[in-house]
Amino acid sequence: NISVSISPSGEIVEGDSVTLICSSDSNPPALNFSWFKEGTFVGSGRIYSISKISSDHSGEYKCKSINKHGEKYSDAVTLSV
Repeated sequence: NISVSISPSGEIVEGDSVTLICSSDSNPPALNFSWFKEGTFVGSGRIYSISKISSDHSGEYKCKSINKHGEKYSDAVTLSV
C-alpha cells in the first residue's frame, strides 16, 4: 500500500513551501520512489519538496514505489494553489 501526505495539510498559498511524502508498507521495502504530476515525471526520492509554490504547481500528483517485485502507484493527490 502506498500513500501520499502533504505538509502543511491546510490551505496552500503562493510562496509557501510544500512537502509531499510518499509512504510504502511494501515487503520487501521499496528501493526507490518517483513523483509524477499529471503523468509527467517531476522528481525522485521519498520526499518531494516545492519551495515558493505557485499556481503552476497545482494539479494531481502520484508517487511510484519500486521494489524487487515491481512497481506500484499511489492514489493521486491534488494540490491546489
